[in-house]
Amino acid sequence: MSEPTPENGLLYGLQMPSTYTALEEESIKTIQEGLKAYPKALKMFNILETDEETNVYLNLANYIAVRKLGYNDHGPIHARIVTANGVRILRLILEDKQLEPDSIKGLKMTEDDAYLIIVAGCFMHDIGNAIHREEHEVFSVILAKDILGRMLPAIYPDQQTRIGVMQQILHSLYAHDVGENALTIESAVVVIADGCDITKGRGRLSFDLGKHDIHSISALSIESVDIRKGKTMPIEIHVRMSNSAGIYQVQETLGNKVAKSPLRDYIEIVAELVPSKAPPELRILDRIVFSGGKYKSG
Repeated sequence: MSEPTPENGLLYGLQMPSTYTALEEESIKTIQEGLKAYPKALKMFNILETDEETNVYLNLANYIAVRKLGYNDHGPIHARIVTANGVRILRLILEDKQLEPDSIKGLKMTEDDAYLIIVAGCFMHDIGNAIHREEHEVFSVILAKDILGRMLPAIYPDQQTRIGVMQQILHSLYAHDVGENALTIESAVVVIADGCDITKGRGRLSFDLGKHDIHSISALSIESVDIRKGKTMPIEIHVRMSNSAGIYQVQETLGNKVAKSPLRDYIEIVAELVPSKAPPELRILDRIVFSGGKYKSG
């Protein structure tokens, strides 16, 4: 788990919300439990967890995205949460049996390989932010190619299989930011797993840096995101909101990614206020002022 200290390149003097670090702990357990039957995928996760180059890039991604641009978390905690989301989504796809991942159906690989592709794609998708936010998905591919070149031979001694796995991972990195670019089931899983990390813990960073706009305000309204077996579709993403401002995150972030992905006909998003019969909604801001070129509270 990421240590909550400014020195690790993640916080830069900001206190990470306890709800977010708790979600990180839960995510690590989800990944480890979900990959027990998949030794190659679990090995890949353990390698990524301890790989210095990967984690330095993730921390530097936060320096650019959080500190310089005022975005929400794009570092190690986000990487673990997205990976756990990916493991959950892939499990539901495999259990439902309506869809087969491209690595299995098209490339004759195994479920273990599919999980490994998802794990690597989810964990590394944002490392390109270390170079720049604009076109960061392209930079993620560039940086990840050499890293994967170091890691994959220990898992795939056969070169042909290794190249095929790398291609699938790199495609998911390139496609993760815009749903319509996702041409495989695996890349679609990475897209949606990323879109599910919209809780208030993640959004707290940009808010504390002074970014008070619809993006940060709506993010603070999301209490939780639960990925589970759906009643009418194979997958239901259930979003709990403390304030209806959270609908912006649901529609513009998560909803857009689902709608533009190959999984759009297999996922239902349900968002609701909690408690459902609450008195006047919880206030995040009492007043907002536009001054000096940006919106400020107070």
